[in-house]
Amino acid sequence: MKCPTCKSGKLFLKDIVTYEYLYDIKEDGEVKWKDKEGYTSYLFVDRKQKNFKQIVQCNHCHQIFNHKIENNPNKDMIILKKAIHSNGSISNEFFV
Repeated sequence: MKCPTCKSGKLFLKDIVTYEYLYDIKEDGEVKWKDKEGYTSYLFVDRKQKNFKQIVQCNHCHQIFNHKIENNPNKDMIILKKAIHSNGSISNEFFV
């Protein structure tokens, strides 16, 4: 979808997420799961989501647009175009 402001950029939905990861430490002080380059970040004991925000932003002018996400009957995610074209204020509230 083209940016309605600059007409040359493309709009992207961005998920901005912060996680806290827990890794098991062995008796010798090393992280339990590791490879030759160090610990393997994808082999964790637990992961907790700390923060989540979604924005629609132009990749050219970087303007952020209001948006609303809905599920259609087929469970596909869609962004409502009417929200993209609104000039309302940007909210930092969770959308999902």
